[in-house]
Amino acid sequence: MSAAAYRARSATELIDATIQILRRNFATFYTLSALFTVPLYVIPPLLVPQTARGTIATPSAVSITGLIVFFLLFIVLSAIFQTALFLASSDAYLGKPVVVADVISRAMKRAAGMAWGYIYQSFAVGLASLLFIIPGIYVALGLFAMPCIIAIEGLTAGDAASRSFDLSKGLKGHVFLTGLVGFIIYIVGFFIIFFIAGLAGGFGAQTLISQIIMALGASALLPLVPVTITLLYYDARIRKEGYDIELMAQQTGGPGAPPAKPQPA
Repeated sequence: MSAAAYRARSATELIDATIQILRRNFATFYTLSALFTVPLYVIPPLLVPQTARGTIATPSAVSITGLIVFFLLFIVLSAIFQTALFLASSDAYLGKPVVVADVISRAMKRAAGMAWGYIYQSFAVGLASLLFIIPGIYVALGLFAMPCIIAIEGLTAGDAASRSFDLSKGLKGHVFLTGLVGFIIYIVGFFIIFFIAGLAGGFGAQTLISQIIMALGASALLPLVPVTITLLYYDARIRKEGYDIELMAQQTGGPGAPPAKPQPA
């Protein structure tokens, strides 16, 4: 992005910027996403025995072990590649080259923090949701930038949660509207992919081709979420910390504005 592009944006402008970033860096984002989604579609049938159609599946030592292995695999892949997608989103926003090997290498160093961060975030939102839906939504909006902050700033889960709530103050409506627009686009895309996969699989039968279509389609949709959250994170920093002034000063060779608070590497 050019220096002129660093400014506060409306919800629709953020979604438009998200789509532009994905279009310009499609191969990179698709590769990172596919490295996460494809194993999740391909591996489960290898770990959990398939029962004959029409029979009732009963748990076995083999199937339970397979589910445990798959669950652990999901946590590891999610931590690594979600972190990588946030880092790639940040690089793309800041106008840096987005390189698959580089973002994966950097993501490996913060994957453990991301895994714990997702557990922290899920528990906090789930606990608040027990008090009815509104508290849950409020906490979710307050923690919107938590995974992004862990990936980009390297903070612990607790510090990232606190910083996300600070960034969300006065902006929760903006975060909600942007997330809603992005969610609608994601759901529409998912149903299109699901329909195409259903046509290929005969609506009801999970064939190899339908699984492949779902995996390839999901790989195209998945980056939409981290890119949108990353742009929301930078938008909040521009609105509350004057981050656009710092970025433009750096690009024009002038002295950058000091950050709002020092963040550990």
